[in-house]
Amino acid sequence: MDKILVVDDSESVRVALKAILEQAGFEVEEACDGLQALARLQEKPDFAMILLDINMPEMNGLEFVKEQCQIENICRIPTILVTTESHPKLALEAKKTGVVKAWLTKPVKAEILTSTIKRILTKLRGTY
Repeated sequence: MDKILVVDDSESVRVALKAILEQAGFEVEEACDGLQALARLQEKPDFAMILLDINMPEMNGLEFVKEQCQIENICRIPTILVTTESHPKLALEAKKTGVVKAWLTKPVKAEILTSTIKRILTKLRGTY
């Protein structure tokens, strides 16, 4: 079973995303900001994917992906930004890191989220 890390400062968003992902057959862990996510990833870098908000305290999503792409054992983990932000400049900046594979705007529909995850994992692995 693939494990996904959901990083968002909103508990209600984390709970909603976790429910969608678990129903789709994924194992889910949570972090409330980028710093907590980095700590968890350095302990256990065995995640198949990261779902990441942008606007968070301590370390925001863009700061996180810049750090992520500098750390060898976690730079390979594909990341999807799930955020209320929709500015094209932010999306371009995030995608330049190489770790961001998609950008979804909240509120995200369950079928769009799960199909995006499966499409990315299939592309990276060749099968799902």
